[in-house]
Amino acid sequence: MKILHVLPSLARGGGERLAIELANRQVAAGDKVTMVLGHPLPKDRAHDGLDRRVKVHLVSDKPMGRLGKYPEMVRWISANRSLIADHDVLHCHLTYGALFAAGARALAGRNGPAVVETYHAVGMPIPRIQRWFHAQLAGQWDGLGMMVEDPYWREFFKRNAHIASKVIPIGLGETDTSNVTRKQQADYRASLGIPADAKVVTTVSRLIEERRPRRYVPAFATIAEELGPNVYFVMGGDGPERAAIERDAAAAGIADRLHLPGLIERIELPLSISDLYVTANVGAVSGVAGLQAVAAKVPVIAIQLRGDHSGESDWIWSSRNPAEVGDKAVELLRSDQTRNELAKRQYRHLQAEHSAAAMARSYGALYREAIRRRSGG
Repeated sequence: MKILHVLPSLARGGGERLAIELANRQVAAGDKVTMVLGHPLPKDRAHDGLDRRVKVHLVSDKPMGRLGKYPEMVRWISANRSLIADHDVLHCHLTYGALFAAGARALAGRNGPAVVETYHAVGMPIPRIQRWFHAQLAGQWDGLGMMVEDPYWREFFKRNAHIASKVIPIGLGETDTSNVTRKQQADYRASLGIPADAKVVTTVSRLIEERRPRRYVPAFATIAEELGPNVYFVMGGDGPERAAIERDAAAAGIADRLHLPGLIERIELPLSISDLYVTANVGAVSGVAGLQAVAAKVPVIAIQLRGDHSGESDWIWSSRNPAEVGDKAVELLRSDQTRNELAKRQYRHLQAEHSAAAMARSYGALYREAIRRRSGG
């Protein structure tokens, strides 16, 4: 099968990591895989690990501003219609990929490839107008992959029965921290100012409002109040919410123990010194970084972003109340045995339900159904 993935860049985010895992599995299975990226990124800001057998095309050879990238996209699509048409599936990711697919379909009509989207924002607390816009685009597609069931999209599929849909959990490969040496761990702690004997609670995320990163601060403050000065916090990632997080941490009295190292080049480093990882869940779904923590055998709990979901019985426990998240963290940090048992249970669940191989098989089935529907079969 010839597969064309489209996304804005290989920025360090969950959607980009998923696209890399999927493309790598597909090319290893013998598919011909191409990736179109809107623009390049400096090496220290981009995900690595893309299989060299995946062909990469850049819409622009330099970063484009918000206003400039879409006209450049239209020009590229027009100039490369034959390349696009030579694929069986155009798999779009994120808003940029969806707009690319809409442009390609407008130019190609019914002659282009089947369009499949992974909708990465399913269940996220995004503005209604933004979700409506996403739905208008998705109504044109042949297939849509969702990471979790969602009431809004369940109704959407009832109205759009022509679209093949499938719930496909995030899948990823191993996150191995065994290659991080003790010296590297010690150096990393020292670079952050974390004592060698201190407990470490970690999270990694884009610091954007949609991810609600400021909710971590009251959870961390609860932990600090209960466990005293020998627990530290690492919040990896960057974004416009960083300054507000720093102000919140100062107001909560934990500014000296909450470290914001910015973009994380090697997630293995912070995970290798972590006693507990706190992620953000949307329903029962965790982001890629949270799953990487599980894969590294670090126990994980979550702040719940959906107002209608109780995460107490999910495989990754969650609560909407940051103080309750802090209390759960305290309970775990007080018992090495409890943390170790949780990490083992979560790792077994990850291996069974969230492997990259299972994800690739599910997308293969979705592709075939989307192609069949597009051809009228």
